[in-house]
This record gives sequence, C-alpha cells and structure tokens, in this order.
Amino acid sequence: MHRYKISWSGIFTAFLFVILISFEYGCANMVPPGGGPIDSIPPSMIRALPKDSALNVNAPRLQLNFNEFIELKNPSDEILISPYPIQQPLITGNLRTVTIKWKDSLLPNTTYTIDFGASIADINEGNILRNYTYVFSTGNHIDSNSLSGRVILAETGKTDSTMWALLYAKEEDSTVAKETPKYVARVNGKGFFQFNNLPSGQYHLYALKDADGNKKYNQPIEAFAFLEDQIIVPRDAMAGTLYAFAAEKEKKRDASAPKAEKKQTDKLTYQTNLSEGALGLTDTFSLLFKEHLVSVDKGALLLFQDSLPAAFTPQVVYDSVNLRLKILYNWLPGESYNLILPKGFAKDSSGRSSVQNDTIRFRVKEEKEYGSVRVRFKQLDLAKNPRLLFYENETIVHNDKLTNNEFFINLFKPGSYQLAILYDKNGNGIWDPGDYFSKPRKQPEIVQAIDKPMTVKANWDNEIDIDLISNNPQ
Repeated sequence: MHRYKISWSGIFTAFLFVILISFEYGCANMVPPGGGPIDSIPPSMIRALPKDSALNVNAPRLQLNFNEFIELKNPSDEILISPYPIQQPLITGNLRTVTIKWKDSLLPNTTYTIDFGASIADINEGNILRNYTYVFSTGNHIDSNSLSGRVILAETGKTDSTMWALLYAKEEDSTVAKETPKYVARVNGKGFFQFNNLPSGQYHLYALKDADGNKKYNQPIEAFAFLEDQIIVPRDAMAGTLYAFAAEKEKKRDASAPKAEKKQTDKLTYQTNLSEGALGLTDTFSLLFKEHLVSVDKGALLLFQDSLPAAFTPQVVYDSVNLRLKILYNWLPGESYNLILPKGFAKDSSGRSSVQNDTIRFRVKEEKEYGSVRVRFKQLDLAKNPRLLFYENETIVHNDKLTNNEFFINLFKPGSYQLAILYDKNGNGIWDPGDYFSKPRKQPEIVQAIDKPMTVKANWDNEIDIDLISNNPQ
C-alpha cells in the first residue's frame, strides 16, 4: 500500500490560481459606470449689476453673471434693446459673464428692456437660454404698458418671422426712412408681436423686413407695413393687423425665357411649352425665342397629324421679355403630331437663323389625365371682388374671379395646390402693392391664405369646402 504525501503549498497555489482566473473573467464582464444624463438645462442668471428691475440706474455698463460658462451667439442680431439706441452698445461674453457697455447716455426717466433672444448658450452642450429679458429704469418706476398686434404679408397671406415691428413717437413721411425707431419688437412665426414696458404716449406703428440692418425703411424692395391710425398707450393695447408689402419687386430673371448660351452661336435656339413631350388641353403650343424675331416665314411651317399634313395658322406675339411664336390649331385629345421647322424659316434681331430642318414630336393630353375641381365657400364676401388663386410651389398657376360661392372647372392639372383669396380692390385681376409715400397713402390689396391644401387627382371629381372665417381667421 502506497502512501501519498500531501503538499499543502501546492494546494494553496492551485486555489489562488482559480481565484485569479475567476476574478479576471468576472472583471471582463463588468460594465463601467456611464457618464450620466446629458446636460439639457440652459444657463441661468445668478447675479446682475445693476440688479434686474433696478430703479434710478445711471451705470455706464451692465454685467450679468451665470451659473456656468456661456458663449454669445450672434449678439448683434439676437439682442434687442428698447428704447432702440442710436449707437449700439458694446456687448461681450467672457467665461460666465455678459457685459454691455453703453455708447450713448441713457435717457432720463426711461424704462429699458433688453431681450437676449437666442444669444446666450452654455459652452459645453449649447443649451440656449431663450428670450431672457432684463429690465431696468433710469427713473423711479418701471413702465408696464404693452402693445401687441400681427403682421401678415399682403401678397400671400403668410407670415414672416424675420420682420420687425417698429414704434415711432412722430409721424412724418421721411421719419421711417431717416430715423431709427423708438421701440422695436420681434415678429414671431405666426406673425404676432408685443411691445412691453412702454411708457404712456402717442405712437405710430410700422413693420419692416430690414434688408440692410439699420431698422429704416429706405429700400422699396423691403417689405413694409403701416397702421393708418395713431396708437395711444395705454388706451390701445391691441393694434390689430398690419399688411406688409414690397413697393417694388426684386429683379429676377424670367424663368420662362431661354437661358443664356455659354458661347455665341449663329443657330436660332428656342424652347417649347411642352411638358414631357405632351401639350396640355388648355395650353396653346408655343415656341419661346431668346430674342425678338425680325422675320418669320409662316407658310414654311409644316404640321402633320400622324402622317397626314394639317393646315394651321401661326401667330407671333411679342412681350417685354421674349418672343413667343404661338401655333394655333384645333388639337385633338390623344393624337400625336409632328411640327417641322424648315431651315431658315425665321431670323432674330441678332441675325441668327435656323440652320437646318427641325422636327418637334409631341402628343396632346386626354381628358382622363385631368381632374375636375369644385370649391365651395362659406362666408365669402363677393362685394370685395374676390379671386381664387391656386399656388404650386409658391407660384400662381391659376387665377379666377369668383362670382358666387362655388367655383368649378372641368379640366385641371393633377397635383397638390395651396389656395388663397385675393380681394381685388381695383378689379385689374392681379395683386397690387400699397404706397406709403403717396398722397393719400394707399394700403396694399389683401390676399387671404387658406390653410387647407387641395390635392387634385386625375380622372376624379375633386371637391373641397372652405369656411373663410373658421378655417383661417385673420
């Protein structure tokens, strides 16, 4: 019988090895603690010098201290001071402090409000302290009057959050063009604005889309609105609606005109009004030329319906942008045509002519490719000479006078449309801007946007009911 000698040191070594292996694997499965929730809290003001709502202030600068490191974003655009300073103060941000150093002397017995907009954000996560307002007075009380209203773009019935509401203490034709306003307020996305901490007094109210940043109406392309009646604070807390207009349009190239060629050529070029090789049933076939034609051999043009020649009469129509050669014919729905433009059939004012025969192949759409449209109105004021506008991609594609509470058209191009009502005051069929500098002043014609879009389906009776009061109150 053999006896084995037990090695206690070996057993201890093996036991220690197992413990170490277990610990190593256990540690491999451990998940380190996370970094905690992301900071989503904006900075908060903890100290102001002078303090918020302080009275009898005459300090040359203002300091605001926050509970964390901050940065200033677009302070010249975001920070709004009322009364509006003639010289904008120096505004800086450093670590946890925002400093405003005045360049003008503060007005006596005046309540100042500083709206920081979206300018203050924490430096780590970018959380914005939105619409923080600081108030102080150089007198012995804080003015508490307010004035609110709304600005709507007269031509479209929409709103523009980049506009400003302006208050002036006097009314002269040149005031809005040469002087900065007394008070300025932001217009929000729904067109509303509000002045706060106003002193009692008489004011004149305007709105402006400020193209050059000086808060003055000195460009006719700037959208501008004016309230005819004087505002008396505190009697008038609600100003109503101002309708903004641009007295002149920004000059834009006509999209329908052919694009300029990259290099000079002797070839006469043109575009057609075909859509994907098809002519609409309600369209007149047209050739659009870059420059006015000086000669056209109408009799040289050839038209074929399938393989059969057809008789037709082209008509030349000039306008201020280009020349259109209209092809008048009794186009048959669903039929295919070939229009042959012979060499030398036309010459434009630059001496260009067609250098070879050209054939345009197209078809005419069928009725089933269109839908009918019926719009029924409630609360439509026919005395205001309303016109129904259809917009596609913000472009008016249809404009019809309304003579009763129901509109119907049999052939309408399928698509998604926005609708609006133009109240055509002068009956010329188009929207007309206002004129602030005329005698008497003239308000713009008003377009009422309809917030109910209309989708027109092909080969379908498309109908919609619109209550002009409850659907889109003004």
